Amino acid sequence: MTMKRFRHRKLRARPFILMCLSVYVAKLSFSSVLKCSIIYGLEILFMSIMKLSFKIYFVTGMLILVGIVAALSLYPKTNVYNESFEEDFGGWIEDSEVPMDPNNPGHPVAWKISRVASLSHSGQHSLELYIDGRQDDGTIWIEKKISVKSSSQLHVRVSFEFYSEQESFNVIAGVCAYAGISNPETEADFTVVGNANEVAGWKSYTHTTTLNTVPNKEVWVGVGITVRWETEMTYNIDDVEVTIT
Repeated sequence: MTMKRFRHRKLRARPFILMCLSVYVAKLSFSSVLKCSIIYGLEILFMSIMKLSFKIYFVTGMLILVGIVAALSLYPKTNVYNESFEEDFGGWIEDSEVPMDPNNPGHPVAWKISRVASLSHSGQHSLELYIDGRQDDGTIWIEKKISVKSSSQLHVRVSFEFYSEQESFNVIAGVCAYAGISNPETEADFTVVGNANEVAGWKSYTHTTTLNTVPNKEVWVGVGITVRWETEMTYNIDDVEVTIT
């Protein structure tokens, strides 16, 4: 093969290889800046390789590809789970820890979590959380178990939209969230990430934590409300997003 023909084939192969690598990189959960940097770096490397002999070209190219694949495999992968409750509860389950109702002996205070179409942050539906808080106690929430591939350190971020009908300087309820390795069963399991009624309308809340070990390769997450005032209360939750890295 003449050197001219060889160079011609290299010129035809280079765009194809770059295209394949660019498509692969674009599908990864990296930031746009990092993706562009990787693709730009590949272009520079291939331009340099074009000036080398065939053997050096082949060996160097293989080493670069192996290095890129190895680096990408070690890069932390981000998994994102979104739920806007448009079809159903999306695998989320209602749960609670509430006191007994002295006005209805033998029964806990009334509470309910239901999917409604009367109010939403996006789409057509949200979840409505109601509890009779007149005993100045009680926590209700939704929870979900998520399977993960790693049992080593994980960073978990839970964010969601929360609706209060009116603003109040009184602390009527706490907005709470959970992320851990076991099923949340009590109020004490949850972290209060803010107060309800901070604004009239929708407000974003976020809870982040680091799990050092995940023995069962399962992560549990939850969001809800905890009573802080002796009154009945109703709030809404929508657009829950869980990010695990």
